[in-house]
Amino acid sequence: MATLDAYCATDSLRRAADLLHLHHSSVSRRLDQIGKMLRIDLTTPTGLFRARVALTAWRLLDE
Repeated sequence: MATLDAYCATDSLRRAADLLHLHHSSVSRRLDQIGKMLRIDLTTPTGLFRARVALTAWRLLDE
């Protein structure tokens, strides 16, 4: 969740990697796995929007 959250917050693989203190290739691999699991293409605006909505719903349900 932290990887997806950082990516959605920054719109940048490298900035997300910096926030997470990881190499950008590690973040890329994680995002590929997340995208496959959720069946969302995180490289498209629609996919990124869907991920943001899912994160928001998750946060609301967690409260």
